[in-house]
Amino acid sequence: MRITYIRHSAFLAEWEDIICLFDYAEGELPEIDRDKRLCVFASHHHSDHFNPEIFTRFADHPRHTFILSDDIRTVPAGEKAPVVRTGPDCRRIFPGGKRGAMSVSTIGSTDCGVAFVVNYAGKTVYHAGDLHWWAWPDDTPEEERDMKNCYFAEIAKLNGVRLDTAFLPLDPRLGANYWMGFDAMMRSADIRKAFPMHMWEKYEYISKFKAMSVTEAYRDRIADITAPNQTFTI
Repeated sequence: MRITYIRHSAFLAEWEDIICLFDYAEGELPEIDRDKRLCVFASHHHSDHFNPEIFTRFADHPRHTFILSDDIRTVPAGEKAPVVRTGPDCRRIFPGGKRGAMSVSTIGSTDCGVAFVVNYAGKTVYHAGDLHWWAWPDDTPEEERDMKNCYFAEIAKLNGVRLDTAFLPLDPRLGANYWMGFDAMMRSADIRKAFPMHMWEKYEYISKFKAMSVTEAYRDRIADITAPNQTFTI
């Protein structure tokens, strides 16, 4: 499986016959193989995760499906547009390719929309969307408690699930708390390779995070993203 970092929270996950594009809002895309099925995901309506231009940009792909959180109200033109909406805690089966069907499951978010868990051909990919431990420095004690409880309740749903690839927020805007949600997910889930996202192009936070003592047990499983359009093989 090949992973391409596009920009911000957008990634391509590519199998031999399926391409999954997650949370594309902007940035340069590699050439999309028209012989492969294309699934375009959007975890929620925020403009840094969803751009309605996806409906026209990929409309001419011969086999495409849009899989959207149900908080996204924008719809493409045409009654037969291949759009599937989903809320939290759902599971759907989609046509796959040579290796069978593709499974898409969701869990809830601590902000808007859903997080996606996609399984195909023996590989499982997780995209957090805005599911994160949003520990803002100016939160009240009650807000801190509620956010922590909500976050841990959602990621507990992934206990026992092997995630070959996980796209996880590492947001510098949280100040000294920027690392906590990523760390909690790495300790809670069985993640083979983790890709930081939602960094607002401050890629130096990856090396800063990996230098912390708390990452000793898993730092070799964190991808070193330094610029858009990097490609990794899983």
